[in-house]
Amino acid sequence: MNKSRVDPVRNEYLYSVLNVPTTASGNEIRERYRALSVIFHPDKQREERTKDTAAVEFLEIQKAYEILSDPFLREVYDFLGEDALKNPWPTELRSQSVEQIRAHLRHWRIDRSQEISDHLIRPRGTVTCGIDTSTLFARGDDLDYDSRGILARFRGVWVSQFAIRHSVTKVLNEKTNLKFTSHLGLGPRNDLLSRNNLMGTIRHQFSPRLALEATAHFLDPHLVVAKASYEDNDNTLNCRVHFIPAFWNLLPPASTVSFSRRLFRHASTVGSVAWTFSPLSMGSFEFDIHSPQPFDFSSPDVHHTDRMNADFTNKPGSVSGFGVGLRAWSCGFQLSGFDSCIKTEWSIWFFELSLRFKAGLEVGFRQLAYLVTATWTNTNVAISTSFGVSTKGLIMRFEVEYLHQKWILPITLSTVRNQTLEFFSAVLPSTVLLLGYHFVLKPRRQLQRTLYFRKAERLLKEENSQLKRRIDDTVGLLSETAKRHMQTERSRGGLVILSATYGPEMDAKNLTIDVTVPIQALVHNSQVHVPGHRTKAGIQGFYDPAPASPKSLRVRYLFRDRHHYAEIPDYVPVVLPLLDHLVN
Repeated sequence: MNKSRVDPVRNEYLYSVLNVPTTASGNEIRERYRALSVIFHPDKQREERTKDTAAVEFLEIQKAYEILSDPFLREVYDFLGEDALKNPWPTELRSQSVEQIRAHLRHWRIDRSQEISDHLIRPRGTVTCGIDTSTLFARGDDLDYDSRGILARFRGVWVSQFAIRHSVTKVLNEKTNLKFTSHLGLGPRNDLLSRNNLMGTIRHQFSPRLALEATAHFLDPHLVVAKASYEDNDNTLNCRVHFIPAFWNLLPPASTVSFSRRLFRHASTVGSVAWTFSPLSMGSFEFDIHSPQPFDFSSPDVHHTDRMNADFTNKPGSVSGFGVGLRAWSCGFQLSGFDSCIKTEWSIWFFELSLRFKAGLEVGFRQLAYLVTATWTNTNVAISTSFGVSTKGLIMRFEVEYLHQKWILPITLSTVRNQTLEFFSAVLPSTVLLLGYHFVLKPRRQLQRTLYFRKAERLLKEENSQLKRRIDDTVGLLSETAKRHMQTERSRGGLVILSATYGPEMDAKNLTIDVTVPIQALVHNSQVHVPGHRTKAGIQGFYDPAPASPKSLRVRYLFRDRHHYAEIPDYVPVVLPLLDHLVN
């Protein structure tokens, strides 16, 4: 600790308490603490009037010594200040090198500053740049003779859309917030909502169920949007109104009313209807049913809501990464004159890989359209790619989001149906995704599992020594009963436990515990029964070697002098013997 120290925050108050330089070694800090303790220790004071002052000074000296004498806490104090000492730092961070600790603290400081900035003004930005490359892939018959050359095709590429949208939100109090949005872009001018404008929005949450929101466009055409929403556990009602104050008498306000409701008590299926009235176009009516269905193949005993909110970087998860997720489907229709259509959508979300796939199909009077999307998300990053076919042609869309700043790149590949181009537009992204899973996502998932099991093994050795002694004593108490049961069962060809282990999957053998004696002690009349829907870690002689990890009980036993084997997940009932366990 006597090397030159990087000091970006200049936290030197505790050093001044001990009157040592920031480059002081551990021995220098210890010697200075002992010298000051002799002077300010309350037991060293002879006069009563100085004891209180000495106690205050001594506590401050002791606090400075406790922090500066601890290498890890000293690094935290130097880099982040005294407030950061209150943060619950991971215990494994103390065993890392100084360079690794400083790198972790540096990342934490950056993330913390981003959180503070986001909490203050919540900046959100979107940049959209549409490119029309249809001339590159057009058939020769669809182009003029002069436009069929390579250079002519590239000269036909042009920017069809460009827009920038940015917003900041200020929280006025716990119920009210104010948002300012600016929109600037080149594109279709026939949509009032897409024109260049400055907007202000105020939102007030009257109650946990009722909220009102109003948006005013400050530039021409001075559009005003009012919205009211009501939501409870099973129902959601939204009312939205658009109007231009200057044309209030000429144009009635455009209105949208939508209502959704949970259809079944024990399912998440939701039905929704929406009605839209517009004075400039034909109104529309929409009906939709949406049904999400969570799944968990890695740990069926854990409730899906807990898995949805879980941090899988600190859990082992499944080997492939496809074990936990959410699949959903929706179908409905829209009635709007010649734009009427039937639409359906299916999606699946793999939580462990942070990967989501979505496919949609729309069939109407004017068009047959479909869209396929793949999205990968991380803490601060989201990457999405999609391709869709409609009357507008074939469009590929790429999205990248970082710290709530989004960049969107829609690329028009063709303005007419081109089956060959559609095929390769689907095959190429799928190939890239498969390669990305095989070489990036899957190795990353396996590394997370390896790190988790290593951490669990280390904690088991360091922190569970007292628990293991208690378990060993418990097994000793059960051994006589187990021995008596075994002798009785052997004499009549009954149930004899050869071996039993409890723990995570087989690739974490160091976290597997031997429970042969506790299981043999449970044998009664050649049977073992353990109820399900609860962990087996509470059985005498058991304990949890890897919290938050799916575990199984593996038993090899004899019944009627024939070998049996059973592998039973943690929350599944145990019934021995069973014919299904017979080893051929």
